[in-house]
Amino acid sequence: MVVLPERKISSILFKGLPFGLSLLGSLLLLGSYFFWKDGIMPVVPGIFSESVTVPINYYSIGAEVFSLEMDNFLIFQNFQSLAPSLFPQLSLLYAILIWGLLILGLTLISTFKRMYFIVAAGLCIFLFTFSGVNGLHIGGLYSNTSLLILLGGTLLPVILLSFFAPSWGLLARLGIMTLFSFMTLGILILLSEIEQPALWLAENCTFPSALLSMLFFMHIGHAVISSLTVFLIRLNKGTGIKIVWHLVVIFLLYFLLLIFTLLSIMGEINLPFPTLPPLTLFLAAGFLGYGVMKLKAEQTNQVYDIPLVGRSFYWIGFAIAVWTWAKADFTGNQPLFEFFNHTFIYGQLALSLLFFIYLMANFSQIINSGKELEKFLFKPQFFAYFHMRIGAIMALVILVIFGDAVVSMQIPAFSNQITADYYFQTQKPLEAAILYENSWLEYRKNPKAKSAAAHLRFQLGNNNEAMEHLYQNFDYVPSVQNILLLSDRLHRQNKIFEALFYLEKGLEIFPNDDRLRNNLAMLYSKLNRSQEAMDLLQDMDREKDIAKANLLGLMVKHRFGQQEGLEDRKDLPYRINYLAHANRQGNFAPFVLDSRALPANFHLQTALLRNQWSNQVSYDLEEDLAQLDSLIGLEQMSFEERNYRETRILRTLQENFLNETLKYLNGMVQSFPSSAGYYHALAAKILAGHWDLEKAAVDILMAEEKGFENFQPLHLAILYFGERPVDALRIHTLKGTEFPRWMEWNQSGRLVENEQVAFWTAVGRLHRMVPEELLLPLDRIDSELLRAEWALGLLRYKLHVILPSDFLQLKNMVMEELPGSWTAAQLDNWYAFVHGETESLLPEIKDLLRPDLGLSRNAYWSPLVMREVVGKSEILEKYEILQEAIQFNKDPILWSQYVKYSRQLGLDNYASEAIANMRNWLTPLQIEKLQMEN
Repeated sequence: MVVLPERKISSILFKGLPFGLSLLGSLLLLGSYFFWKDGIMPVVPGIFSESVTVPINYYSIGAEVFSLEMDNFLIFQNFQSLAPSLFPQLSLLYAILIWGLLILGLTLISTFKRMYFIVAAGLCIFLFTFSGVNGLHIGGLYSNTSLLILLGGTLLPVILLSFFAPSWGLLARLGIMTLFSFMTLGILILLSEIEQPALWLAENCTFPSALLSMLFFMHIGHAVISSLTVFLIRLNKGTGIKIVWHLVVIFLLYFLLLIFTLLSIMGEINLPFPTLPPLTLFLAAGFLGYGVMKLKAEQTNQVYDIPLVGRSFYWIGFAIAVWTWAKADFTGNQPLFEFFNHTFIYGQLALSLLFFIYLMANFSQIINSGKELEKFLFKPQFFAYFHMRIGAIMALVILVIFGDAVVSMQIPAFSNQITADYYFQTQKPLEAAILYENSWLEYRKNPKAKSAAAHLRFQLGNNNEAMEHLYQNFDYVPSVQNILLLSDRLHRQNKIFEALFYLEKGLEIFPNDDRLRNNLAMLYSKLNRSQEAMDLLQDMDREKDIAKANLLGLMVKHRFGQQEGLEDRKDLPYRINYLAHANRQGNFAPFVLDSRALPANFHLQTALLRNQWSNQVSYDLEEDLAQLDSLIGLEQMSFEERNYRETRILRTLQENFLNETLKYLNGMVQSFPSSAGYYHALAAKILAGHWDLEKAAVDILMAEEKGFENFQPLHLAILYFGERPVDALRIHTLKGTEFPRWMEWNQSGRLVENEQVAFWTAVGRLHRMVPEELLLPLDRIDSELLRAEWALGLLRYKLHVILPSDFLQLKNMVMEELPGSWTAAQLDNWYAFVHGETESLLPEIKDLLRPDLGLSRNAYWSPLVMREVVGKSEILEKYEILQEAIQFNKDPILWSQYVKYSRQLGLDNYASEAIANMRNWLTPLQIEKLQMEN
């Protein structure tokens, strides 16, 4: 095991560690500036949905073809400005790094000579005074106890080490300082009664770190010019080239760069060319300045005897400056960021100018000689380096005056914002809001303060004050985040045109911002300016996924027709909108979304389930219903529950669970009375699609009673032939709804007979017809196509009572007039299955009927219901199947069978009640015959 000597360990801790932190901090600063940007004020794509009706199924009654429609959802995304992000853990990490660097510095101070030690100790007291430690309120509100504890735990060990342990090495001193300083922090945190005292100390250590950073900026003020000077002098060694002109050119270029950078950050002029961010110049000066510092240390008297001390102090100062600048940028403390910009540029201008004057005044005669001038560059006799620094201070004062003393406003602004960040992170919105407001009043180039103040005022319910903040920010220093928030809040207040105004003006200020462009497109869409909206989305260079998804959604919403050649993107909102587009066109999408892996967002959840299940399903019905029931059972808003329940209706309807669907719809009417009219109208279409016009007519009247207004000609036909002609004429008169064109009245007010009328009249009685009546309508219908459709209806709903000879006639009609719809083999197989002659179905019929889901799930499929009844051995099972079926279907055979099995079970009262009900649509002779036959 190799044991490192103390000197090596000291070098690692006091020089290597600060250098490593400086390097890491530099990378973080660059990353924060170029990649994080305004990430502290997050703008995220918010999701909202809009409904669009799509056909779920198509039905036909004669020449009337109608669709059953339900809502699909289009997913749109608009950018929303959120409250500033919170990173308390990073604040604590920053504070630990700064505290560690301060411990290294205090350890080094303990090695200073007496007079320099006193000056350094005084500077430490000054810095600790501005540390905000008294805000811990130990001993009372206005007590200095906290500061005294801090000074006692940090400076007292330094004093004792300096005076009583001058021979101790750096490692021993560091151990003592680390022990006492962290003990002091622990005592301060334990004694404080404020909320999260560690976070308070972490945030407030930024202020003294900023002051130390400013001192470091002054230290490296001429680092670029002096290091380039040394480089040229060494390059010119032994050659004698006139490098003075090179130095003049380099100085002028650098000085002009600094001037233009200063004008740029002051916002005085709009330069036609880009300038470098001050932080990049700072990093260059910082790393170049190390070599300059070593030269000065060799040529001038230092306050320390050990060379490591000066080098360690340099990297400690650099590390504190770079980490504090990175924190200012990352946390959005714009006043502190601008304070660093200004103080660094001021120092560079003043010290670079004075150093150049110093250089020319002292060395202009010998600078071209090629001698080793760098060895005595910092100790001339004529114009001393000390005098140069005095002149630089005077130049700094002039620059501060030139900058309208902006740094004097930045200091209280960033100080208030540091404290506001603490209150914001400890959930004290009122205190945080007041401090953010004060910070913005001190220095208005501060978008985070205004954004945070607005969000906090909204949180507190002070909407007027919050809106005033947003208006002020737009007037003085607009930012994308606050424009988005302002327009969103105006939109919520239904001030659409004001929201539109600010987005349009914002896009003029920030013409390349896709977030503003996207939100403006969404507002254009709401105002039916669809083409302008789509033009904006097509111009978006970034946020392609959002632009594509929104663009497809707008195409579907504004009915731009079928879009050919749509690309299949992996983005979920895009795919959901793709499904809505495919469903509207009646097409299958080229993908299937996984209805088990649901996203957390409610809009995405409901849209995925509804749109996907309107297209095609991929999982078992029972599992899907269990999933939906679990979602319905969650504690949620009523409209969210309603959406899930409607999706459940869609899912059961797809698998022809008609009985359950109609029962569930009835429950929806009770649960959501405000939407009862819609649900009754939906049930009416489902019933009409299965040729039960009587029950469909009842639901239409119930829908009218619940406020339904969207009457169509189809509804009047259903009412008229569903034995509600008076109501059909009343709605026609009151609502102005026209009858279908094939329904015409003669001069005496009687409906003119035609093939459609004859067909609809027959359909109105189909389910109640006894077997002898089923073929009679064929004598009154001349149209071969309508005759074939009637034959197909009989095969679907009445095949269980069709004789073999009649089946042959019906099959021939279907085959001749509806070629391609059914083959002879399919119809024969269907007949054989219904009448128990075979147990197997052809694959195409099996896929259509899905007998594995239950033959009795659709009460109007009378042939299958009877097939199920025949297949059961227990009388009770037969009775239960028939009991459910007769709740919907008035098929005489089903009812007579119900009477039969009721009596066999001893339920004579139920049998008598059923016979009494049958008298409403059958004659006594028909009832008697049915009982004899069954």
